[in-house]
Amino acid sequence: MREEYVQANGLRFHLLRWGSSRRGDVLLIHGLASNARFWELAAPRLAEGGLSCLAPDLRGHGLSEKPPAGYNFATIAADLQALVAELGLERPVLVGHSWGAVLALDYAARFVRGPEAPAGIVLVDGGIAQLDDFPGATWEVIRQVLEPPRLAGVRVEDLLARLQNPARAWVPDERAREIILANFELHQDGTLAPHMTYERHMQVVRALWEFKTHERFQRVGCPVLMVPARPPDPLPVDQQAYLVMKERGIARAREVIADLQVHWMEASVHDIPLQRPRELADLILAFARPLVADLRSSA
Repeated sequence: MREEYVQANGLRFHLLRWGSSRRGDVLLIHGLASNARFWELAAPRLAEGGLSCLAPDLRGHGLSEKPPAGYNFATIAADLQALVAELGLERPVLVGHSWGAVLALDYAARFVRGPEAPAGIVLVDGGIAQLDDFPGATWEVIRQVLEPPRLAGVRVEDLLARLQNPARAWVPDERAREIILANFELHQDGTLAPHMTYERHMQVVRALWEFKTHERFQRVGCPVLMVPARPPDPLPVDQQAYLVMKERGIARAREVIADLQVHWMEASVHDIPLQRPRELADLILAFARPLVADLRSSA
């Protein structure tokens, strides 16, 4: 793994790179309030399989610049387009997790043709459901459901205790906990501050509420792999609602996306790239390698 910084769309972005080639085959897009290191467990296997991978910290996240505004889909699509151009990528495969999957879907719907258009997209437990499908959905309801915990000022040992609570559906190991801690700035007094502030986080939540997933399905022209998580039983009521939303979204996608594959991750938590990185990487390899091979042969 190598790290670097690039200028794109007027911002300085922090970037991680795996693979021996300067060519970028796969652009890995993290979720909301996450960071590029989220792909640290899956990306090495992708590189071993012959794919060159790049993962940026998106605006407001990780070690990238953090402007006060621009956390809407149009601006972040422009960020991604500028990164693709600056890095010299041509028709990369976009792999997104959670909000990052929504960004990948939106990008594919905006850029259907040309060298910036993705060769394919992988939507990892995101970019599948539409928030107004949530039971009783209003902005006030969704705002409350998706409002992040106020973690600014929490002590690092308290956060680690939460992560290691045996009552959790999945307890992250030491490596995964280290990656999660990279979502925060550690102060000298032992307290944490999220890189993604509460106010900017809520700008994204509002944009997600207004996002029309099903409409984007109709505009995508490239192959799509959906990797939704099916949580382990017993399912809480809110998880049951999300599961139904994903099933509805997949049904809608099957109606309009010509080249669609769906692979359910059974008994899995939302953070698939941390919990089951090897299995996820193998799915991405099987999907992406033929697309990349076609591009290389035609170059």
